[in-house]
Amino acid sequence: MKVIVFDAMGVLYRYGNVQGRVLIPYLRAQGCTAPEEEIRAAYRSVTLGRTTTDEFWPALGLTARDEHYCREHELTDGAREALDELAGDGFELACLSNDAAAWSAILRRRFGLDRRVRRWFISSDLGARKPDPAAYEAVLGELGVPAEQVLFVDDRPVNLAPARSLGMRAVLFRSDDTGISPEPGVGSMPELVAAVRAR
Repeated sequence: MKVIVFDAMGVLYRYGNVQGRVLIPYLRAQGCTAPEEEIRAAYRSVTLGRTTTDEFWPALGLTARDEHYCREHELTDGAREALDELAGDGFELACLSNDAAAWSAILRRRFGLDRRVRRWFISSDLGARKPDPAAYEAVLGELGVPAEQVLFVDDRPVNLAPARSLGMRAVLFRSDDTGISPEPGVGSMPELVAAVRAR
């Protein structure tokens, strides 16, 4: 293996269910009364790059507040240390995330991940969200390495399947939002580092 591609939400950051655990509670606290289905549609649009974050907030009755919203996210325990260890082992580190590019940039600067993870592939830039195979194909095309040299880490089994179908290796990272799955996985960053080294 040469490259490890991490999911962001639920792997590098604590919550995988961003809409249910972070975004919708934040919007409600800010006085947003839009129906949940409207919020979810707006989120999908902004994370596919069809609208910008500057358009997202007014569509839901709020002023633009990217920085304020991004304060609600938490880094997964041990994430920085794990990234440093794996980089020290010689792996190239990348991230494939269903997110808006503006929010992703704020978060990785805030937590110091932009200097640890070399390549960031964000759904709003790609125009495709996991588990759409197009997102994974775009990543492989940009990385320029054979799929079998890539390890993909995600907290949702549904997102691992397309990676495997393209020839990547895959590891399930069990976040608070993974749910019940018969698939074996790892439950912490130290376990992930050990699993990678065992391969």
